[in-house]
Amino acid sequence: MKKIISVAVALCIAITSLFTSVYAMADSKVTSGDIKKKLNDTASYLLSEKKADFDVENVKSLVSYINAGIDVNDYKDEFTKSVKENLDSNSGKIIAVVGYDENNNWAPIKGESAGVYANVITALDYFGFDVKNYEGINLVENFKNVKLNKDHENQYLFSSIFAVAEKYGLADTLKTAQNFLLNNFYEFGTGSTYYTSTDSDAQLVVALAPYSNKYKSVIDDTLNCMESYKADGGYLYNLDKVYNYNTGELEDPVISGNSTGLALAAYSAVNDFDKAQKIYNEIVNSFECKDVKGAYAYTAGGDENALATADVFTGLTKFYEVLKIKETKDALTTTTTTAPANNITTTTTTSTSQAAVAKIKAPKKTSIKKVKGAKKAISVTWKKVSGAKGYQVQVATNKKFKKNKKTVTIKKQKTTKTTVKKLKAKKKYYVRVRTYKIVNGKRAYSSWSKVKSVKTK
Repeated sequence: MKKIISVAVALCIAITSLFTSVYAMADSKVTSGDIKKKLNDTASYLLSEKKADFDVENVKSLVSYINAGIDVNDYKDEFTKSVKENLDSNSGKIIAVVGYDENNNWAPIKGESAGVYANVITALDYFGFDVKNYEGINLVENFKNVKLNKDHENQYLFSSIFAVAEKYGLADTLKTAQNFLLNNFYEFGTGSTYYTSTDSDAQLVVALAPYSNKYKSVIDDTLNCMESYKADGGYLYNLDKVYNYNTGELEDPVISGNSTGLALAAYSAVNDFDKAQKIYNEIVNSFECKDVKGAYAYTAGGDENALATADVFTGLTKFYEVLKIKETKDALTTTTTTAPANNITTTTTTSTSQAAVAKIKAPKKTSIKKVKGAKKAISVTWKKVSGAKGYQVQVATNKKFKKNKKTVTIKKQKTTKTTVKKLKAKKKYYVRVRTYKIVNGKRAYSSWSKVKSVKTK
């Protein structure tokens, strides 16, 4: 009898310990390092599933990797080749598929799109090209001059449109695009009207989140609409019944990895960390494929799905950004609690520790060792800087670096030499170099080196 009681007690203790561990895991907070690893794994999976070259038509996918901090320099040649061919074929403009004609066997409709221009500019800028003088064409000017057309613009690309307009100081273009988005793809109480769904609501929120002071009521309303699609374990695409091709019947909708991944992006974009953490846990529990590293399923517990994985990748990218911001803020403020002899507890908040300051300090500057002119090119050698992530080399035909400017970004810290090509022949160029490192997912640059000059041949 004593033996039976002992076994029962031991079993109870084991079960209690198990549940304690499970709850502790559920309450534990994920770190940006955890998410960065998942982003790398997911990028590796998606790139292994890549079916075609990165070109103008699928530039959105390329930019998603860039936004996540994934090195895509291996695809530079295939992408730039596509851009050059597109520009040559269309008299200096970028023309892409912007829709499909349902009355003509879904034939593709081609035209100019501000969203496509924005992503092409983002990618070329990442690869170190001067987008204001790419192959002799000012792509920023082309982007600014695109007349927004509801049939040509994908609502999911407006975050890119806003970012490029802001980066290049196009205040009127930014304002026009924001008004266009709200006038054509939003309705109070409905949310996004692009497609009435979690996916479209989430993308609308992501686009407007950087301007939350101005559009708070729209964001709050859209998030409220999106919550109508919330179900146990994740988010539905929408509330419409789904046709089952196997049974020939309409069935209730189920939660999807795509929609839950984009919901994560939305709440991360508005810095709702607690909500984002809960959605992240749902993604891991419901959609992460345990047997395929970096892959996610469309339905809970289902097989790997590249489209669902791509939307989860978008969510993880935004979640990583909000985690980095939160961790930096936490590092900038340290709170210590002490209990003096009188047993009265006091809490003291102090400013940044020296370690935290070091994390966000700009890298050291470099110096140019040698510049040498070649035929329509310049060879530049500089001093290697420890702690830098990479370098940026810039040349121009005037000392203020305003005329014929060209910028090349070097991604490897060990690389200390490059050749800037496709310059004007027999022309004097000024050269400077700076270092950079990644802080909170963004580049932090050093000051420029001393300027040197050289003449091309």
